[in-house]
Amino acid sequence: VSSQLSAFHQQEAYGINLDKFYTVGIPRTDVFFDDRYKLDICETIYNEYPQLKAASRVILYAPTFRGESALDAYFPQDAIDLNRLGEFCRRTGSYLVIKMHPFVKDKVEIPQEYKECILDASSIREVNDLLFVTDILITDYSSVIYEFALLKRPMLFYAFDEDEYIKDRDFYESYEETVPGRICHTFDELIEGIKMCQTEPEQEIEIIDKFIKKNFTYTDGRATERVVDLIESC
Repeated sequence: VSSQLSAFHQQEAYGINLDKFYTVGIPRTDVFFDDRYKLDICETIYNEYPQLKAASRVILYAPTFRGESALDAYFPQDAIDLNRLGEFCRRTGSYLVIKMHPFVKDKVEIPQEYKECILDASSIREVNDLLFVTDILITDYSSVIYEFALLKRPMLFYAFDEDEYIKDRDFYESYEETVPGRICHTFDELIEGIKMCQTEPEQEIEIIDKFIKKNFTYTDGRATERVVDLIESC
């Protein structure tokens, strides 16, 4: 696990003794400290989607699914106004990338007049690769925030159904005290939040630094090495 805090949460989730968890870090996060990997991934994505490189900023919307499992997973697409976001992107030179959870099978309906500034990237398997070209992340209750925090870029949390989500699934800790960014319950608040991320990014970074210290024992890109050493010592 990435931290002692995570160990406590995992202990509760799986009913396993705390001494069975090792705070050596998560190997999949090592790439966030590998400059060569980051450059290569960015080049690959820009070659496939040159419009992202040309944009003044890339906004990634990556919400989690609703439902109990892959069998009934869905996302209420009417909760996001793609016309307003498309108009905002066109006016500011931004580009919106949408990455639905792999469980969600419904295709994102992008308005025809905004297809030049909105991309449905749900078919891209690895969301982490998209994070490297993202300037602002919009999500809700997804664990993608842990990886994105390591890039120290602003995040927004569009929690339009927070009360319902808490009732159905709940969290280990208070949502308001956990997420490293502004919580937006309405679409108007989301638009204002995007503007704030552009004009006052330093405030968001301070929150993210605290989040990293709380959730990562190591931030050195050597988690894989520690896992291998741990296995060899057993």
